[in-house]
Amino acid sequence: MVPEPKSFNSALKNTAVEVFEELGYEVKVSDLYEMNFKAIADRNDFTEISNNEKLVYQMEQKKGKLTQDILEEHEKIEWADLIIFQFPLWWFTVPAIMKGYFDRVFTVPFAYYFPRLYDKGVFTGKKCLISVTTGGLDGVYLTRGLMGNASQILYPLIHGLIYFCGFQALSPEYFWAVAHSEEKRINYLKSWKRRLANIHNEEPIQFNKIEDYEDNGRGELKSGKITNFQILGKDFERKIRRKKKRKKKRKKKK
Repeated sequence: MVPEPKSFNSALKNTAVEVFEELGYEVKVSDLYEMNFKAIADRNDFTEISNNEKLVYQMEQKKGKLTQDILEEHEKIEWADLIIFQFPLWWFTVPAIMKGYFDRVFTVPFAYYFPRLYDKGVFTGKKCLISVTTGGLDGVYLTRGLMGNASQILYPLIHGLIYFCGFQALSPEYFWAVAHSEEKRINYLKSWKRRLANIHNEEPIQFNKIEDYEDNGRGELKSGKITNFQILGKDFERKIRRKKKRKKKRKKKK
């Protein structure tokens, strides 16, 4: 999702396309702004409605009478082995057009239905990566930072949509304060290329599985397990520690 063709988000998207095509993969892109993608979920998302008196959105999704733009995105998702959601962090979440994409495209039963959830989800076997740019430096997105832990900000998306629908969630890629340094942007693109070139070897975040919860009607996590919220937080902390180590190495070389 690229709000501006000359933005850093656009450069990240273009880099990903170039890397994968050079490796021999086929790539499909949904640039929501370029597509002028409809971001409002309403009755116009259906070619037929079973009850014109009152729209029950989820019930109409189940009927499958969806508009062509939604069906085209379904085809892309079904086709892909890896999906990357690229976006700037706006107001601690995704831009409105991407939220509209999730609301309209991740329909029931295409993307989820009981009991096909989490590690038993519809998209089990597919990988998904969040790549996000921020306005602030990484320090303000730490646990005791002004903005709070970045993994907490992305938790609703990673756990509540990606893992919920069965995707294997890869560790998110963060690009901090991208508007303030040309040198930083160049280095970010280099590191992004390196990661993407080897992404097929990456292990997903090891969230709890359905079997790790009690079958007691409340779905309580079994004793001795840490929550998925904590698991994502630990993944973020490891990423920050690795970054600090790389900085120290670069300083020593100088």
